[in-house]
Amino acid sequence: MEGYAALKSGAAVVEHPERALLRLSGKDPAGMLNAILTNDVPKEVNRGVYAMLLNPKGRILSDLRIIKHGKDIVIVTEAGGASAAKETLGRYAPFSRVKLEDLSGATEPWSILGLYGPEAKGLLGGPDLTEHETTELEAADGSVLAVGVAAPVPGYDLIGPSSIISAARDYLLDRGAVPADFDPYETARIEAGVPRYGADVTPENFPGETGLLERAADFGKGCYPGQETVARMHYRGHPNKTLHRLAFVGTPAEQGADIIQNGKAVGRITSVAPLSLDGKIFALGYLSRNADLEAPLKVGETTVSSLGPVRL
Repeated sequence: MEGYAALKSGAAVVEHPERALLRLSGKDPAGMLNAILTNDVPKEVNRGVYAMLLNPKGRILSDLRIIKHGKDIVIVTEAGGASAAKETLGRYAPFSRVKLEDLSGATEPWSILGLYGPEAKGLLGGPDLTEHETTELEAADGSVLAVGVAAPVPGYDLIGPSSIISAARDYLLDRGAVPADFDPYETARIEAGVPRYGADVTPENFPGETGLLERAADFGKGCYPGQETVARMHYRGHPNKTLHRLAFVGTPAEQGADIIQNGKAVGRITSVAPLSLDGKIFALGYLSRNADLEAPLKVGETTVSSLGPVRL
């Protein structure tokens, strides 16, 4: 629990080897992205955004974090959506005179190091960054790109060549940061109700089901693939299922397990927190709109409680 405690009350260092990094450079990478993403890229030189890539039917191919780096744009995506993001962006790039690079697979690969928790700001010298806002910081062996993070735990993502990121990690640990591995970070993510692509969000999902629509979409922007479905679900319809924060006590449910009510499957578990918090285990899962949230929900013999739909 030391890593989890550092996330909540100290400063925790979290490595993210599962995330992929792409870079767009050239004539107008932001313009290219605005034609295909659910959200608009801000015009400010140091402001980014969270967005999705959809197929023409409105299903989610990948979710992306768009980060400004000078005239270039760095894209962060989860491993589950990296292949689709690279393929889709690579298809549009030549027509927009934009160059696409896979920074994660470069000769000198880039990587991401998270520094999260209430003491993170002091360890980095006090950069005051809103979510997705960037600044360059001098690290032990060079400069890194620091990006503001709001969820699941406030702090920063440090992005740069892996050798420099490794030196920055050692520096932060020497100054008192605590290493946190997958289990505490995943527990904090699920507790906060933050979906992860590849687990809680897949190509089978529409944005309106995930609780991410308000965060990921700009309803005033121009056309993009899948926009009609997104708008229709937002303004006129109700998704057949929605992602919920869940909690249970006792035997942990397994990812993929059915959620049962009155003998019928009304949902499915998508993520389960690795750590128990005060005897309670948090999870994420989809519930049918026909599920009765006031009646008991079961996974096996375990009673599951809905803490409400995910809203980010």
